Amino acid sequence: MQSLRIVIFLAKLNGLAVHAANVGNAYLEAKTKEKVYIVGGPGLGKLEGHTLTIDKALYGLRTSGLRWHERFADTLRELGFFPSNADPDIWMRRTGDTWEYIATYVDNLAMALKKPKEVTIALCNKYGYKLKGVGQITYHLGSDYKRDPDGTLYVSAESYIKKMN
Repeated sequence: MQSLRIVIFLAKLNGLAVHAANVGNAYLEAKTKEKVYIVGGPGLGKLEGHTLTIDKALYGLRTSGLRWHERFADTLRELGFFPSNADPDIWMRRTGDTWEYIATYVDNLAMALKKPKEVTIALCNKYGYKLKGVGQITYHLGSDYKRDPDGTLYVSAESYIKKMN
């Protein structure tokens, strides 16, 4: 959370747009390195009783998170980003005279970019990610992002607290 706050601070300081997104098909994008198989059940029709191997990283497999992280890291590198030395989940790139940032937390993205639409379009069209909740940051990782009447951005747990009641 500290790194995310620093990214948002840098974005506002440099006039960058701050957008958020969630990768809906994160684990299905990564291949597993584990040897995993299942025996097909009745819901698989003709495949019932057959031994089936799994080649995609599935939620719950021990290394799926790492496989996803590796897969998305390759994508960010192709887009010109590299991980910061301070936090490997903060990716940065130089664009003209400005630094741009993407903060990752598993499949949640907070992006501080000059042109966020270009990056989200590339993630969807070129790389095939299914992004959800794309737009200016309003809710991310359990926190609300709102503005005071004078335009000052602040973080609140209001929605999270309401869900708890």
